[in-house]
Amino acid sequence: MFYKPSVKYLGHVAIVRAPLESGESLEKFASQILSSSPRVRTVVVVEGVEGVYRTPRIRSIFGEPLTETFHRENGIAYKLDASSLMFSLGNSFERLRMKRLPERGETVVDMFAGVGQFTIPAAKSKAEKVVSFELNPKAYEYLKQNIKLNKVGDKVEAYCDDCRNSPKYGLKADRVIMGYLHGTINYLPAALKIAKHQAVIHFHELARPNEGWRDLYNLCVAEAKQNGVELQLEGWRVVKTYSRRLWHWVLDLRLSQPLFQPSCDR
Repeated sequence: MFYKPSVKYLGHVAIVRAPLESGESLEKFASQILSSSPRVRTVVVVEGVEGVYRTPRIRSIFGEPLTETFHRENGIAYKLDASSLMFSLGNSFERLRMKRLPERGETVVDMFAGVGQFTIPAAKSKAEKVVSFELNPKAYEYLKQNIKLNKVGDKVEAYCDDCRNSPKYGLKADRVIMGYLHGTINYLPAALKIAKHQAVIHFHELARPNEGWRDLYNLCVAEAKQNGVELQLEGWRVVKTYSRRLWHWVLDLRLSQPLFQPSCDR
């Protein structure tokens, strides 16, 4: 069956998400992109993502083999290698929100920093400090470059570490960004430990269309209860459609109060 791939652009690189059935047709499609888009020099065909680092699975590369590129958005520049790192263009409004929402004096913790997709916007906000965790060494190197590129080094502390270790850093966050999919709930206990009373957690995950946010909220409330705290839902939105059966949601959750008050000695 013949179908047209979807195409998105990161600087001079065109990312093809849905490859054609035949290599010959795919080559023709890539040739059309290269000839019709003067700024495009490289076409990368991605079949999916894999592994804990969410590494793109590349089928083919056409044009010049120059996959390192710059993406510019909302006054921010991101440098990355499009053949080895993910960068979702569908999250652009959420990145803009992270530039607008933090208030003066806040400490923001980005638990899944990547190349700085949310870290850099948060550092461009009124926040006083941004602390970022990224486990993938290659993404971490680009994160450091993007911090320098966007001149926010005075506000950002970046660590190449599993964000589940974040409580060991003695952090007290006013806002926690959990920009991850496929198992975000597993990292919520760490977020709850570093979050201040009344802190906001931006929880990203996939769920069913229309009412999927309810499923995620109930899941988060149950996990919070297991950790002795309560969560209040301040809002939710669809970030993007992921597939016919799944939407990418983000929930804005506020820590309200501990469920268990410490007893006092008489």
